[in-house]
Amino acid sequence: MPISTGLKCSIKTFYSHFITNNGVRPLIAILVLLWSSECFAQTDEQNKMFDMSLDQLLEVEVYDDEKRLNLYGYFDVNLEQVFNKPVINTNGITEYETRNIEWSIPNFHIYGQSQVSKKINILFNLAQRDGMLEIRNAWGNIKFNDFFQLRLGKIYRRFGLYNEKLDQLPTFMGIEPPELFDNDHLFLPRTTSVMVHGTKWFGERSFSYALSTGNGESGVEDGVVPLGWDFRLKFRKSIIGTSGYLSSISQNGRSQSTVKLGDGSPRGGIAPWMSGDRYWITGAYLEKAFGKFVVKTAYWYSKHNAVRDPEAVLTLFRNVSLSTYQQKNFVGEASDQPVDNLATNDVILNKVYSVESYYCRVGYEIKTGIGAIIPYAFFDWMRNPETIAAIDWGGDDEAGLADNGSFIKPSLGVMYRPIEQLALKVDGGIHRQRLNNELVTYPEIRLDLSFAFSN
Repeated sequence: MPISTGLKCSIKTFYSHFITNNGVRPLIAILVLLWSSECFAQTDEQNKMFDMSLDQLLEVEVYDDEKRLNLYGYFDVNLEQVFNKPVINTNGITEYETRNIEWSIPNFHIYGQSQVSKKINILFNLAQRDGMLEIRNAWGNIKFNDFFQLRLGKIYRRFGLYNEKLDQLPTFMGIEPPELFDNDHLFLPRTTSVMVHGTKWFGERSFSYALSTGNGESGVEDGVVPLGWDFRLKFRKSIIGTSGYLSSISQNGRSQSTVKLGDGSPRGGIAPWMSGDRYWITGAYLEKAFGKFVVKTAYWYSKHNAVRDPEAVLTLFRNVSLSTYQQKNFVGEASDQPVDNLATNDVILNKVYSVESYYCRVGYEIKTGIGAIIPYAFFDWMRNPETIAAIDWGGDDEAGLADNGSFIKPSLGVMYRPIEQLALKVDGGIHRQRLNNELVTYPEIRLDLSFAFSN
């Protein structure tokens, strides 16, 4: 099948699902909100929560005539505790456990930016992981003009409102990202290698695009050429757009997971018990500031056409406590047999499934004599019928705990910023889902203190 035909089929399938399965409701809500909010009078002062990046927060001068290297970054201290979390024991019975309070320093980032010439600038992002520094980003950008720029290196793909800003915790509401960017259940790889992008301005309004590609999820793979895209309209205080990703533009190009089975959750959208997967994801998003309010919302849908590795699936059965639903999902009616009796031909090899997520985030900025106070409310929903609970084996202990892979999580919190560079956030959320045919809920609380710095 030609590349253009395959892409058209994927887009056509998405919009067919989006409309016929009530996915259109979030999109209608986004469009109505954008239209109605333009009726509100806007203040001249730019809302500090709207579309702000870390370099804007620190007022880092990127375009420097002296061509010097500008360094900036942040670190944070985090506390988290989960109460009465349900788990399934080896006998298939639901038990509850309260985890110990966990203190950590999850993020330490050093960014460097330099304007090499009027047309070329570079950026690198060093981040700690397991006590070691790793290169999270490193790219060069060539600006031919505003509407045509080429970025090469290790790049955060332009996808939705958050992907490029997840390493900039002091600048956005909340402590945790939307569910599709959670490291335990990423919908797609966060980075890419080549990006063509640009912006066209129409007064205070602009249209931006980004097209990206790179290697397959597990590296260079035969017949695998991924494609990512983002198109957005930006007004003075609103952004509306759509993003998407196709794991391979070749109809027969299946990619493999970023990790081997038993090495943790993947850094992409492919489960480690798959021998190959070709999938796509797309959706719509909105960010809108009116008065002191900021609203951020998005809906995402992903369709997978995967082939399971039967030996890997049997390894899961031998090492992981799977729910009744998950056992039937993997082996069908053979799930009634003892694990030791299962064979590779019992595993259902071909699996077509979809993953969905929706979120809405609302914040309100209150300025006081001792700093800014920003209360916020979140709502997250996610459904992934293929995942399992065990993170060490490539699963997700949120969606993977549910009978059907679906959960909702409302959250409330507050952010206090005594100065622009310092942010204290406290929030709590409640997970709600079905487990062992029962409706279960369990709460969690989080605290995060982050500090941004620059030279």
